[in-house]
Amino acid sequence: MTDQEPTKKGMDEEQALGFLLLACKQLGYSLDQVQQIHSSMNLQFNKHSPDVAKKEGEKWLSFIQKSHQRNDCSNMTIDSTKKKYKRANVTLPKIMESNRSRKLRKKNERIVRELNRMEYGPFGLFKLIRKCRGR
Repeated sequence: MTDQEPTKKGMDEEQALGFLLLACKQLGYSLDQVQQIHSSMNLQFNKHSPDVAKKEGEKWLSFIQKSHQRNDCSNMTIDSTKKKYKRANVTLPKIMESNRSRKLRKKNERIVRELNRMEYGPFGLFKLIRKCRGR
C-alpha cells in the first residue's frame, strides 16, 4: 500500500493526531495554538465515540456553512464589518452674539439708513415725488 492510496479502515487516534499536526504545520499555527488544538482533540477522543463524533462534527459543519451562506446574502447590501455608530443626541448650545459683531451690525444698519435717506430723502419724500412725476 502506498501513501497515496486511501485506507478502507478508519483511522486510529495517533493517525488522526498526526494529520491534525500536519494541517497545523501547513496553516502556520503557533506552538500555543497547536497545543490547544491537540489537547482539545485528545479530550474529544476520550469524550465521544467515533460514530458520535462524526455525526456531531458533520452536524456542526452543516450548521456553520448554512449560517455563513445566510450572512453572505445579507452582507451583499450591508457590510457587517463596518462599525455602526450611534448618533449623539446633543443639542448645540446657542452662541451669543459678541460685542464686536453687535457693534458692527449696528454700524451697518446705520450706513444702510443713511444710504436710504440719500436715495429717498428724509421720510421718503424723494420717493413720493418721483412717483408723482411718473418716473
